[in-house]
Amino acid sequence: MFERFTDSARSVVVRAQEQARQLHSAEIDSAHLLLGIAADYYALSARVLREAGAPYAVLRDRIARHGDGLDAEALAMLGIDVEQVRSKVEREFGRGALDARPKRWPRGHIPFTRAAKKSLECALREAVHRKDNSIEDLHLLLGIIRADPETVEQQCGLDAGALRAAAHAELGDQAA
Repeated sequence: MFERFTDSARSVVVRAQEQARQLHSAEIDSAHLLLGIAADYYALSARVLREAGAPYAVLRDRIARHGDGLDAEALAMLGIDVEQVRSKVEREFGRGALDARPKRWPRGHIPFTRAAKKSLECALREAVHRKDNSIEDLHLLLGIIRADPETVEQQCGLDAGALRAAAHAELGDQAA
């Protein structure tokens, strides 16, 4: 399948691994693939994310905060405002002071989660459905949306349907 990836799509996968490593993740998931897309400012798919309100810095912050292990709703039921606590701790100890640290730093190849693999497979299906000869970064975005809409909506705070329509519009499709 990777032989059909364009250079820009391959770069997304490489950047996703870098993002997983920087966020101390043991696996590459769909959110890391989205970060890999957003990190290339000039890519059409990154523009789609920016126009949806998720430029790289915002998306990275959402993903990093989502993975911090703090359950804001549960703590709010106890009268604890997680954002207030986080801002006080970060003022005192520096940005990222509450970020989880892995027991071991990931080295070498970082494996893909099942959802990330499904996202790559769906990117291929998107390209085949459109009768495209190669898999572009926009196909990857569509694959992530199709395979893992929960991550797109809940972890990244994006409207999967609107994002899908914007990606199809960028590809020149009449109907999303």
